[in-house]
Amino acid sequence: MKVTRYATSRQKACQPCSTAKAKCDRKPGRCTSLELFTPINVDSISNRWLNPYIPVPGQKVKDYPPTITAFIYRILKSYVSVTVNGRGIPPFVHSSQILATSAQPPLSTCLSIVRICERPLPGSESTAADVLQREMNVLYEKQRDYDDVTLLAAFQAYLIYSMTLFFGSGQISIPFLRQAVMNLQEIACSSSRGGLMCLADQQRARPRWEAWIVAEAKRRTLFAMYLFDSVLSAQDGIQTFLGTELQGLSASADKCLWRAQTRQEWETAYNIHLVCWPDEALRIDELWPIPAELDESSVVERRNRVDRWLENVDEFGTMLYAVTSCTHVEPYSIFDKRQKALIILIVSIAATFSGFASNIYFPALPTIARDLGISVELVNLTVTSYLIFQGLAPSLWGPISDVRGRRVAYGGTFLVFLGACVGLAETKNYAMLIVLRCLQSTGSASTIAIGSGVIGDITTRAERGRFMGIFQAGLLVPVAIGPVVGGALAGSLGWRAIFWFLTIYSGAFLILLIFLLPETLRSIVANGSRTPSSLVGSYPLHIYQKTTKVVWNPEVATSQPAARKPIDVTGPLRILVSKHAAPIIIFLAIYYAVWQMSITAMSSLFEAGYGLGETQIGLTFIANGVGSMIGTLVTGKILDTDYRRVRARYEARLAQPDAETDNTLVRSESGPDDNFPLEEARLRLIPVFSLVQCLSIILFGWTIQYPARVHIAVPIISTFITGWTAVSTQSVVMTYLVDIFSDRSAAASASLNVARCLFAAGGTSFVMPLVNSIGVGLAFTICAVVQVVALLGVAIQWRFAAKWRRAEREKREG
Repeated sequence: MKVTRYATSRQKACQPCSTAKAKCDRKPGRCTSLELFTPINVDSISNRWLNPYIPVPGQKVKDYPPTITAFIYRILKSYVSVTVNGRGIPPFVHSSQILATSAQPPLSTCLSIVRICERPLPGSESTAADVLQREMNVLYEKQRDYDDVTLLAAFQAYLIYSMTLFFGSGQISIPFLRQAVMNLQEIACSSSRGGLMCLADQQRARPRWEAWIVAEAKRRTLFAMYLFDSVLSAQDGIQTFLGTELQGLSASADKCLWRAQTRQEWETAYNIHLVCWPDEALRIDELWPIPAELDESSVVERRNRVDRWLENVDEFGTMLYAVTSCTHVEPYSIFDKRQKALIILIVSIAATFSGFASNIYFPALPTIARDLGISVELVNLTVTSYLIFQGLAPSLWGPISDVRGRRVAYGGTFLVFLGACVGLAETKNYAMLIVLRCLQSTGSASTIAIGSGVIGDITTRAERGRFMGIFQAGLLVPVAIGPVVGGALAGSLGWRAIFWFLTIYSGAFLILLIFLLPETLRSIVANGSRTPSSLVGSYPLHIYQKTTKVVWNPEVATSQPAARKPIDVTGPLRILVSKHAAPIIIFLAIYYAVWQMSITAMSSLFEAGYGLGETQIGLTFIANGVGSMIGTLVTGKILDTDYRRVRARYEARLAQPDAETDNTLVRSESGPDDNFPLEEARLRLIPVFSLVQCLSIILFGWTIQYPARVHIAVPIISTFITGWTAVSTQSVVMTYLVDIFSDRSAAASASLNVARCLFAAGGTSFVMPLVNSIGVGLAFTICAVVQVVALLGVAIQWRFAAKWRRAEREKREG
């Protein structure tokens, strides 16, 4: 019997039963010919629990804000409450499914059993939980024996049992809950294989009421299960992913269709539905972000369809829209992984210039002293002056970068550096050497601050630690190979070749930077979606916009740039003296100074103690550099892991109702993350790194003091440990500061630079006199004691910084 568009309820049999000449009374559960089909790969549903452990290509993290997780938690909990209290049924169970004439045992049994969880007697909670768990096990074992309608009832019952145990009794064990989730997804997969949409929908004809109820209830139950999975994942601190495998399914139906109590009422509503939706009903993926490739007319049509759907949905559909609209928000950055990798590579190479200009110089210090006819102490002062300007210069370039853009700041710094290198290669006297070294430092030092700003522009807190680790590793390459290159150049071509090398290197890289690095400053380009009017800002950004794989909405981008802020050269200094940043900055400055003191002393100590030449001295720096690079890469991954763990625990706490008020904890209105324990997420490892660095500094001092008794490998190994821990600590603190001052990330990095370089300048100026007066071992033991005392800064930061930040924000907003 052919399905017609406006077929009536007077049909005697459905098409399959009519063809088979079988009796068909069109009642659910008694006619198995539901005429359903499945438009998706249902195997992805049963394997969903594996996604956090075995990544699937193209999967996207479902990054719910904590308030949305709390919202889903409370909504699902309300479904459990009405069911347990007998006041109603969840909105994924149709009213016809609980009628005495059509109720399926798995569901009807479930709705009766869960009532035992209402006001249980003291001590009986665990017994009620055991009963529910036994019923769940029975459903899972019998799922293969059920027909399609009964399997749907089992799927719904299993979901209700799981949510009741989680939200209601609180007696479920973690291992059972995890196994229950896997079983639930397997049952969902089995039920979905029976069909999730009606065949008549493909022909835009009206299906049988019974078939439509089964298909709609399956989809609603499936959507509810995915939301429940999100809550469980947030509770366990596990990432959950967007349900892209559901793409193509119809969204929840019109409330008039879902709430219809009779066949005639439903048929009338469905005829109206066919008129309103002549092509196809709204799909769930139409609630997701609008793809960038859609033309303007398609975007308008899509929005009109969503608006038309919202006019008639019930509370379940409204909840789905609220959740999906918050899940699929505009990305923090439109740059995809490939583009981020390229940007990080460029800024990491840019950051190497500060280290190269400093470390490539060390092996040639004795040679320069002899060539210019001055003492080694005077040449060491050029190192001190370099460090002073290395600390001061970012205070100028950092604010320029935060206001005028990253590309403008990079261009200015490299032009200054290039000119200084040419002058240094032609220097004739000590005065010229020290002045041009200061100018060279002014050009090279700010690349670190600007690079930190770029990373803050394009990364979220959850991924920033890893990228900062890569960035730090890149800028530390010169620590490993700079002295080797410097020693080789100075030993073969003379020390002036060092600066000609830097001239060629910087000139070539400046051209590369102009053509490949896009503008990232968020006040100019937002998340990368806004195209500035100037050529400097628009190129090559528009190429990145066209080639990105991240889904973003071009219409969301504001055409007008944000109001320009004035360039605040005092900003880094104000950050430096602010009480919620000063303790941690001073702490790091002391540790950095001690590290630089050991590096500065290495050349003279290895030459005097072990009789090494320039090239051999350069090789001794490799261990320090390799340790630095390995340390920052490992630390970056640890930082991200720590952040996700603390964030998951924080969001789970937000989702939990307060025991006394029964209200879900929400964020403070004064800021998006005022209550988030950032210090716990970022600073946990600092005491470990600090104490290990202290021990390595003591080891270096006492072993290099007795070269006749101690093999050269021992002090070299100690420099490896020092480099590892020193840079790991620096990476942690820099990431922490960028988190705190995300709108002034370059200025924050500059403030750190000021302190650490000024402290290092002071330390390197007296390290050799101190060593010569009291001995290497005692000198570096004193340094280690000062480092231990400096840990008080970390303690103060951990205890008071969050409170001070909230107070300052309230004062600023009040």
